[in-house]
Amino acid sequence: MNVKEDMQKKIMEFQILDTNLKMLQERAEMVSQKLEDLQRTKVAIEELKGTKPNKALVPLGSGNFVYGNIENCEDVIVGVGSDVAIKKKREKVLEVLDSRIKEVEDNLNAILKQSSLFVAQLEKLQQEVESLQK
Repeated sequence: MNVKEDMQKKIMEFQILDTNLKMLQERAEMVSQKLEDLQRTKVAIEELKGTKPNKALVPLGSGNFVYGNIENCEDVIVGVGSDVAIKKKREKVLEVLDSRIKEVEDNLNAILKQSSLFVAQLEKLQQEVESLQK
């Protein structure tokens, strides 16, 4: 293989790796947002412990709320997948959230590890291309 073909091959590898790295970074951002959402939810449920049944603002979305009454601070309706939700005690929901948070953190760490491998490969390819240009 001549130098020109070798350089073209390395440039193509670089572009593919760069595209994959960008996709991983986008995925990491989505996973980070999910992690933040789970952590906010956990804090909100933990704060229910000291709450007595009372009036509360219920979010409707887009910054809109209505007043509602919280009659029971011990039972929480939790989504279990496939549009199915069940009633669980607050403490059990916190356990479920802890499990989900751990799973998302593990996923994020795997993505970040893969990203760092891609960065190392990109740096190596860049050096190889630069040495071929000389």
